[in-house]
Order: sequence, then structure tokens, then C-alpha cells
Amino acid sequence: MVAIHFTERVTDRLRKAASKGRDVTLADLPSPTYLSCLPLQPGARIRDAPCDAAGTRPGSGAAVSRARALLRRWRVPLTLAVTLVALQATGWTPALEYRRAAVLHGELWRLLTGSLVHLGWVHLARDLAGLFLIWGLFACSLNEHSALWILLVSMLSVGLCLLAFSPGILWYVGISGALFGLFCAGALCEFRENPFFAGTLLLGMAAVVAWTLYAGALPGETAGLGGRVVPQAHLYGAFGGAAFVLARAARRAVWV
Repeated sequence: MVAIHFTERVTDRLRKAASKGRDVTLADLPSPTYLSCLPLQPGARIRDAPCDAAGTRPGSGAAVSRARALLRRWRVPLTLAVTLVALQATGWTPALEYRRAAVLHGELWRLLTGSLVHLGWVHLARDLAGLFLIWGLFACSLNEHSALWILLVSMLSVGLCLLAFSPGILWYVGISGALFGLFCAGALCEFRENPFFAGTLLLGMAAVVAWTLYAGALPGETAGLGGRVVPQAHLYGAFGGAAFVLARAARRAVWV
């Protein structure tokens, strides 16, 4: 009866593996009491299933562990996306957008917060798509701490450079400038390991910025946007991301 009960509960794949002498884990079996019924060949080993980094055994919490790992990898863009959606939904754009006159009158927070608000939902959706695409490309090259600093420096670079070098731009919204900074920084960090790939990305970004500065927005870029593209912000954001990476590399070189 025990053998019949065991045969009903153990899969064909497990029995074939055991009969060929491959390892069988306890986690794969219904109960350790059935081990005596398993047709093992001489020399076949039965071992306990190893635990993963979270301390769970395969099959007992692997799905939860994978979900947690995935959430950890994407928590920066997810948190930023939730923040941007909340700001858009609650109507904070007038109080946070970059406005040159307001900044000159002391509202200095607009230098940074102008990158956190958008013209509308279409504008926001495009920027979020870019955020997740960039994060997917460079999540392995940029840790969370560095990515947050790059975004912060790039946003501040956009605001300060618009104020200093683009007096004709009276107002600005959108995180696309900071995303160019994140893209540039990610490609520079990737350059040592994959120079051709990173170099191609940098050249492509430079071509897009140069084209939009010279000829205006790309075809279809302003469709549904509710305003015009500000390529100067993309240039300033890329400059901020590059400056962060190069300054960090120089500091490490000095301290080595």
C-alpha cells in the first residue's frame, strides 16, 4: 500500500531522475517517509534542497522571493513613477514648474521641482516610458544610490543651466532632461565593459540632441504633448549626468 500511495504522489519525472542515479531533493518528495520506496540505483544520493538567499526552499516560497527581487530591482523607477503621477493628479504643476521670473524672485525650489511636473498625462506617460526603458538598459550598471544622485544632479543641472544660459526660456516642465542625464550616465558607466554598445548609445543620444537643437522636434514628438519640446533641457540634463559620473571617477582616482 505504501508503494502504491507513493507511486500516485511522485511524478514520473522524479522517478525517472531517481532511477538514473540523479540527485533527488527532499523538497520534491511528498514526505520523507516514502524514501524507502524510491527505486534508487547504487550510488544515487538523496540530499536536502538548498535554501536561497532569502532562506526559503525551492517550491516553498520561490515565487515570493522572485517577486521581491524584481520589486527591489525596480523600486526606484516605480517610486518615482508613483510620485510623478500623484503630483500630476493633484494639480501641483503651477506651484512647482520652472518659471524664470519666479526663480529670480526667490522661489528657488522651482529649479529642481520643474522636472517633477508635466504638461499633461500624455507628456507624463512618454516620460515614464523613457524612465522604465532607461532603467531596464542600465539597472545593472547603476546602483540605486548612484541613480538617485544622478537624477537629482541632472534635474538641478537643467534648472540652473536654463536660468544661466537660456534666458529666453521662461518656463519649463518635465523630467525628460533628467532622463537624458540618467541615460548619459548609464552609458558612460557601461563603457568600460561594453564600449561598442555604450558608444553607440552615446552617439545616438548626441545625434538626437543635436538634431532637435538645430531643426526642432523629431517628427511626431509633439503630437498630443500640449507644448513644444525644449532640447536645451535635454542637453543640460545630459551634461549633469556626465558631470556626476566623471566627477565620481576623478574622486576615486585621487583616493586610490
